Amino acid sequence: MTPMAPAGRSMFRAAMDAVLDAWLWEVENQAAHRVPDPVDYLEMRRVTFGSPMTASPARMAHMDVVPEAVYESAAMQSLEAAAFDCSALMNDVYSYQKEVEYEGELLNMLVVTETFFGCDYPTALGVVNDLMTSRMKQFEHVLADEFPVMYRDFGLDAAARAALDRYAEELKQWMAGIATWHAQTRRYREEDLKRHHARRTGAVVAAAPGALPRAPHRAGWG
Repeated sequence: MTPMAPAGRSMFRAAMDAVLDAWLWEVENQAAHRVPDPVDYLEMRRVTFGSPMTASPARMAHMDVVPEAVYESAAMQSLEAAAFDCSALMNDVYSYQKEVEYEGELLNMLVVTETFFGCDYPTALGVVNDLMTSRMKQFEHVLADEFPVMYRDFGLDAAARAALDRYAEELKQWMAGIATWHAQTRRYREEDLKRHHARRTGAVVAAAPGALPRAPHRAGWG
């Protein structure tokens, strides 16, 4: 097995540190029975879901041909953030019954939406579904319209462009794999929840009122 290059180890370590810090943020909010506002939650959720850590191996495969500055560009950050948001929000939808109804968790986008807007579950589900759809459309828009401009702006050669095209495909496969796992796993099936979990409730502290803002476009690598 080929050892990971120093640059790759550094990137993976930074992503892992960001995930651990984000999990601590989750624990602190849960301990305080505090529901964060939608902006803070969504920005942190793409990290607590582990997205930078699990996507980092795909980046490593292209480090020798893609300049680091490209990954800091607005187009790349927007593409990654959109992919990370779609997958993290999908997890929140699938895990709601298990983690909220059975385990009393508060850190879930549906709970955040219910609390922020003072709405019921079906309404919150519709809002989150619309947000997931908008984030996927953003992913498609960046790939179709902003990537070609980024290629020209950075003067990327054919090898770098091909590597970034592969990276975009790998993000698509990453999202598809997450969707398939959620559709097939027994982790969130009601019959299994009834067998393994006792129902409980917890206090919820409402966030300040306001409108759900546009999702942030930084990917949250650290």
